[in-house]
Amino acid sequence: MGRRRIGSVWPWVLALAVCAPLLASGYVLSYDMVFVPRLDVTRADVWGLGTAAPRAVPSDAVVAVASLVVPGWLLQKVILVAALGLAGAGALRLLERPFGLGAALAGATWFVWNPYVAERLVLGQWPLLVGYAGLPWLVSACLEVRAGRPTPWLRLVLALAATAMTPASGIIGVILAVSVAARRCWRPLVVAVVVNLPWIVAGLSRPSTGRSDPGGVEAFALRAEGMLGTLGTALSLGGVWNAQVVPTSRTLATAAIATALLVAVVTLGVVVAWRAGGASRHLVAALLPAAAVGLALSLVGTLAPDLLRWLVVEVPGAGLLRDGARYLALLAPLEAAGVAAGVGFVVRRVADGFAGRGVLVVAVLLPIAVMPDLAWGAAGTLRPVAYPAAYDEVAAAVADSDVEGDVLVLPFDAYRAPSWNHRHPVLDPSGRYFPRDTVVSDDLVVSGRVIAGEDPRARAVAGALASPDPSAALREEDIGLVVVDRDAPGADAADLTAFLEDLRPVVMTGVVDLYALPSAAAALDASAGSYDPGPGASGPGSDAFGEVLEGAGERALRLLR
Repeated sequence: MGRRRIGSVWPWVLALAVCAPLLASGYVLSYDMVFVPRLDVTRADVWGLGTAAPRAVPSDAVVAVASLVVPGWLLQKVILVAALGLAGAGALRLLERPFGLGAALAGATWFVWNPYVAERLVLGQWPLLVGYAGLPWLVSACLEVRAGRPTPWLRLVLALAATAMTPASGIIGVILAVSVAARRCWRPLVVAVVVNLPWIVAGLSRPSTGRSDPGGVEAFALRAEGMLGTLGTALSLGGVWNAQVVPTSRTLATAAIATALLVAVVTLGVVVAWRAGGASRHLVAALLPAAAVGLALSLVGTLAPDLLRWLVVEVPGAGLLRDGARYLALLAPLEAAGVAAGVGFVVRRVADGFAGRGVLVVAVLLPIAVMPDLAWGAAGTLRPVAYPAAYDEVAAAVADSDVEGDVLVLPFDAYRAPSWNHRHPVLDPSGRYFPRDTVVSDDLVVSGRVIAGEDPRARAVAGALASPDPSAALREEDIGLVVVDRDAPGADAADLTAFLEDLRPVVMTGVVDLYALPSAAAALDASAGSYDPGPGASGPGSDAFGEVLEGAGERALRLLR
């Protein structure tokens, strides 16, 4: 196999080394990553039109539309493999011209195989990884704009669209585009504004203030890992707020040694690239401002917590800055370039050609050797599972119901650790599984402290549950159906049991049970019809827009047959 062929295949080898076990049948459910058979396109929250903060806009809408023609389990696998593979391919393409193929392979490996990717993958932040995959492609497009060459519109639009999958990644894309395109940044900025409009409009149209719980500043601040300290953790692209998703290898002495080596190689590479001039200097100069901003944003919660607390209370949308470690994605392109330049410099200084090739192989494989627990689904942490059949039974009843009002999921907690998911934590799947607008808690418990959510309706429902007559109070909140997750802690609590005695049982599976509020029970067609959770299925309350989308999906399916 020629060197060129190796270069084109290597990013996908890395992607499969991580994702191979995830390709088995089923869904990978981990923290924020929840895919369901079909996310209903008619739900207001999918389009950011609900009361919750639009953090999953437009990623939810993309999944909902795509699942009209592609089943959710397949869509998830394609997204995960493509995100990692395209990240590596984009980095390789960006680095090969200034530094050569061998050195570019080392830089591209680091870009894919680093703590940022590992931690965000286990945390389930797949839209952030999609945006991360777009960064090297965005850099290459903006470099052409910076040089005054014809704008590569297709690459620019697609790369910025990838970064616009969530508000945080959208901000990352804008900062990087401005940094790279510099004085000619107006074209990327116009494109960035357009592709980010979904979450911008959704945020501006929210009924609440958009202000966040200041307690989240401390909870979400960058965490030092192992012996690295805060700065070492940041420079090695780690520091996620959730200690449970940090790879075990990050707590070992080898992580500290590898970080010191990384900083030395990147520093050497940046200096060498700057002195070399030409394409090398242009690339480093374009990436330095974005890297500095990313590092500063990652440390704000640690170095200036009072300032950040003031911002999240007083400035709508500033809550996006609480998880500062997300913005270390801005540092990754510069580090990849520094690794490539530094490794290339060392290889050229080795007189023996065989020894030089050995140095190159070690440089390419070192990130994998230092953090082997990213491989094979994060060392087996990520495993596909099947949803219990009970979810489809309840979904059938919800789909065929004439009951007015939305679905409430109890116990009223954001996360679950279901037995059928190997007790691995995940955002409650019920919030997405049923074809009806669903109310779930958005409060988050971090180290025993409750961080208040930002959804005013969720707060109102929590208040209704605590009222003397919760059934009447929930009817005032337009709740018609109640789903109880029997596998969740608190499902047998005395207060919940007493509340359910006033409701009418509809579907009792022992896994997830469906109840109707008293005033809605008479309108319920208790016989659950057939519910097809696959592509093209439709839920109740579909408006004309939803029907158009679903009809398009059905026509596309017929074309594919």
